[in-house]
Order: sequence, then C-alpha cells, then structure tokens
Amino acid sequence: MLVMSLGSSAQGQGENFKVGGFRFDLAATFDIIYDDNINYAEFNPRWDIILRPGVVLAGRYQFSELNTLSVSVGIGYNKYLRTPELDSINNFLNISPDTELSFTVFIDDVTMEFYERLSYSVDATDAFAIQGGVVSNNPLDYGRFVNQVGVDLDWDLNDIIFYAGLSRLDIIPTSSAFDYTQRHAYLLEGGPRFLVAPNLTLGVTGTMAWNFYNDDVNNDSWSWSIGPMAIWQATENLSFAGNIAYQDYIFQEGALNQDDTNPAGIVGSFTVNHRASGNFEHSLTAGHSFNYGYLSNVTSLFSVAYGFNWRMNSRLTPRGRAYYELGADSGGLLPEDYGRYGFGIGVDYQLSSKFTASLDYDFSHKSSNLFNRSYYRNRVLLGLRYDF
Repeated sequence: MLVMSLGSSAQGQGENFKVGGFRFDLAATFDIIYDDNINYAEFNPRWDIILRPGVVLAGRYQFSELNTLSVSVGIGYNKYLRTPELDSINNFLNISPDTELSFTVFIDDVTMEFYERLSYSVDATDAFAIQGGVVSNNPLDYGRFVNQVGVDLDWDLNDIIFYAGLSRLDIIPTSSAFDYTQRHAYLLEGGPRFLVAPNLTLGVTGTMAWNFYNDDVNNDSWSWSIGPMAIWQATENLSFAGNIAYQDYIFQEGALNQDDTNPAGIVGSFTVNHRASGNFEHSLTAGHSFNYGYLSNVTSLFSVAYGFNWRMNSRLTPRGRAYYELGADSGGLLPEDYGRYGFGIGVDYQLSSKFTASLDYDFSHKSSNLFNRSYYRNRVLLGLRYDF
C-alpha cells in the first residue's frame, strides 16, 4: 500500500537540553483522530475516536569531528474510545518509522553508517487474519514490530562513488492471528555512482535478498535485481530522480498459500520535485514494485502520488496529497486484484514559537475483486505539538 501521511509537518526548534555529551530536542504531541472505518470493511464498518498522546525525541553525540552517534525516537499511545478491546498490549502503541539509532564513521574517503531502525504500528490495510484455520478478510488490527539493522558504506573517489549496504529485516506480529506473517530477510545492495556533471549523477544498482517465514503459510524465497539510476538537478528549483531494474524472484514451493509462481519483471520509480516559489514546493512520483503478499508470493503494485507544501506565511502552512494505485497478487488461496485512490489536505498553524496546531482530512476508497475487501474511509485528525 502507498502510505499517506498527513500528520503535522512542524519541525523541531533545535536542541533544547543536554545530558552529558548528548544534545537533545524534545517535543510533546497530542492527536485527536476520528476514523469512520477502523476495520477497512465494505459491510458493517466500525467508527471510533482515538486519542494519541506522544513524544518525539532527537539527539546526537559528537565523539569527534568525524564520528557522530544519533538517536531519533517517536512514541505514541492510542486510546480507542468506542473499541476498548484495541487498548491492549498488542496494539495500543505507535513507534514512528523514523525511530533510529545510528553511528557514522569517516575513514579517509569512506563513510560508514551503522544503524538500528525500529517501528511499531497497527494497520490492517490489505491484511488477512488467520485464526483456527479460518481466514478473516477485514481484521480490526495488525500490530507488528519492524526492525532493521545494518550498515551502509560510501567510498568517495571524487567523480565515482561506490555504495554498498547490508542489513537484516525482521517483522514480528503481536497477535497470533498474524503469526503467519512473521519473517526475516537479509538484504544486500550496491553499485557505482558516476558524477558525469555537477548536476547529473548516473549509476547502476544491484540487489539480492533472502526472505524466510517462520510458518509454512507462505513460501521462502530469494530474489535479485539490477538496473540503472539517475539524479538530475535540472535547475536550482527543479530536480528529477529515477531508477529502473529487472527483478526476479525464486520461491520455494509447497506452502499452504498454494502459490507456485516465480514473478519477474521491470520495477522502478520516477520522481520530479519542483519549488515553484520560495514558499511553494510540490512533487510527483510514479512507480512499479513487487511486494511480499499476505496469502500470495508477491503483490504487483503500480502507483502514482502527488504532494504539495505551501508556506503561506510565517504561521500558516497548507499541504496536501493524492494517490492512485493498482495491485494484483501473483496467485495463492485468495488472489486479489484491486484499485485504490485517496486524497488528503491539511494545515499547520504556528500558535507561538514552540506551539503548533494542525488539522488534517483524508479520504480513501478501495475496490477489490474479493468479498468485503472494498471500502470507503474518512479520517479527520486534530494535532497539537509543543517543542520544549
């Protein structure tokens, strides 16, 4: 799924306290959310009002001019007013995707970044639940930890930069109904980047991945891809970035999902960013990807998204986003084909130098070939942020 995020875009005010050698920026947040379809259901949707207090903490420790330890943490608590069964240890927590612990090291022309990235979310979009052998196609919750640990390396030789990355990804659900989605993967990627002009970078990227499930519902696999990439800063206010690759999957056979396909094809993405003025910027992204399916080997996803951000004045910042996507499972027990579109608009208002309020509305609609997998959803969020 193409994630649509319309939370407050307010940035931190800078480091505001110190513990030993660590410098921190701390902010408190509080969101009130109305959601008219928390179970993503075509029939009998459930609505709720969710209260979400949270904190955002960013810090860094400068060991030397070349070595820095950084930490970024965003944690929130979800309180469901009409669906108290969701207030459980399995699904009440939010850990933002940008939560990270990283350590950067410079050795001559080589930059190495060691990182640990952790998130926890509850989102049942497109998920299936399996309980006692029975499949539910519109579960209320899908809580899971996503943790990635790895190292990225850049070797700068002036006009050529060699990039390499190695990581392990773990997805750990917190409910037994989603145990079949628990998996771990090893990811390897790299390639050269050529600075053919001050404003143009061309390169080649290759990847390999090995994916292993804890249960036998889905097939283990390995995959590879290779293809060119480009970044072009056409003008000071206009840039283009794109990549394209051939990707091939080799799946084991015999899992309960009954999908014996080995998908392969062209994947990639293209993005254009434009700053129309000093206060207005927008972007357009289109792409195709293969993503691991819930009850299939992969889901093929075509997507396009547009977003804008307009700093109207020193206090008021409107923003918005719209997207459309087409998804198709490679096979399996319940192969799904769907289309989905959505849009949203929001605004940040700077009440004071430390206090920001935000208001967001977003809408989404999914049309599926499977029973009770289509839905309409409206969501309204009122957010408050205080930067200490």
